[in-house]
Amino acid sequence: MSATELVESSLARIKQHNPAINAIVTLDEQGALESARRADALRELGHENLPPLHGIPISVKDAFETAGLKTTSSHPPLANYIPARDATVVARLKAAGAIVLGKTNLPELAGDPQCWSPLFGATHNPWNTALTPGGSSGGSAAAVAAGFSFLDPGSDIAGSIRIPAAYCGVAGLKATENRIPRTGHIPHLPTGGRSVRHLLSFGLLARCIDDLQLGLQLLAGPDGIDSEVPPLPIIMPAVIEQPLRIAWWDDFGGLPLCQRTRDALARTVEGLRQQGMTVERRSPPQFDFEKAWHAYGIIAGTEIGLGLPAMQRHMFSLFGHLVPASEPVTRAFLRGFSFSSRRYNEALNLREHLTEQLEVFLDDWDAWVCPVASVVAYPHCRLGGFRKPPKLKVDQRFLSYMEATIGWTTPFSLTGSPVVVLPTGIEDGLPVGLQWIGKRWCDESLLAVCAQVEAVAGGYVNPLP
Repeated sequence: MSATELVESSLARIKQHNPAINAIVTLDEQGALESARRADALRELGHENLPPLHGIPISVKDAFETAGLKTTSSHPPLANYIPARDATVVARLKAAGAIVLGKTNLPELAGDPQCWSPLFGATHNPWNTALTPGGSSGGSAAAVAAGFSFLDPGSDIAGSIRIPAAYCGVAGLKATENRIPRTGHIPHLPTGGRSVRHLLSFGLLARCIDDLQLGLQLLAGPDGIDSEVPPLPIIMPAVIEQPLRIAWWDDFGGLPLCQRTRDALARTVEGLRQQGMTVERRSPPQFDFEKAWHAYGIIAGTEIGLGLPAMQRHMFSLFGHLVPASEPVTRAFLRGFSFSSRRYNEALNLREHLTEQLEVFLDDWDAWVCPVASVVAYPHCRLGGFRKPPKLKVDQRFLSYMEATIGWTTPFSLTGSPVVVLPTGIEDGLPVGLQWIGKRWCDESLLAVCAQVEAVAGGYVNPLP
């Protein structure tokens, strides 16, 4: 197909299905077609060494600035904000030949593990429009799953790539923290300073590991602006030593799992064993999930809170003392708003200790596979203001909102580890994904491992005709 035909095909699919899904919230039809015609003209002129994404239509999470194209991060004060330059990840994808179709939906300032926007409303899961696609990269995952675009860059501070990938049945990569520059990502606000210095990682959503591998090669590395990104070379291992050694785990501090997730995990583990891999139920001996949630919550609450008004911070801090011990993520996050420098420093030291424990554990394993969340996609529930988050039913138990959604992802935001989510098939009509954790800075090796288990896990299934 020509680039023009491919873009026209994507636009037709958006026109057909986006009204029901609401994944694309700002469409640049004219700009995409013009870019496609230029791409075709270069090919017709016989240009050699065309870039690797030449003519490929992509979408962009609306948290990333796009030059000349509205970027809101679903934040009402930015409803008409048009940046003068691209975010680094967008510039790199464009330089690789990608054609931006438009922007995808997210919750306000990427702050919720589902996807309701005060500017654009809710994005719906392509598998069942009564359900959430997850968040914050919910529009990204829905667009890729529905076939609107081939990939979409994402950001992840608590599961914002991993949860939507699992709920929509696509592949997702949360790269090692600071592997991909954050330049041009909102938050922080264009007019404000940066407060979040830890936990936030970047990556992308696509349909297969091959595309994630290509995306990492295009996006990783310093940009001369984000000073915390080291100049590491991209080295894709050609061969992973066989047989693979895979650890798995299903008990994060006693959090329950829904039946769909338990079945998907059991089926994947058995499939890996049948392929001759070494597969054992193991966890780092000294990796305490309660401590991980505490450290995550204190660091996240403190750094995110720096960008909030003083009264709002004070109210959140007071609420934190009312949250029961059975909701450790919520309690620690809200208490982080109290801005205790001693507590914050202790949390950073605990992060360092837990990261070391995980790294030592992974010396003996090619990857550690765990669930992404206690539940698969669930019905929409609007949050915001001081609304009390709902409890989610996990089989016969009701679990607090944050523990049910981000309890399984935040430990690896804390450690800054690279994580890949692979779709593991359809259970009772809905996709399930599992997260594969690797050693820090070894994203390429983790992706190579996941390339070998992708077929065993199940792979992408198209939810739409």
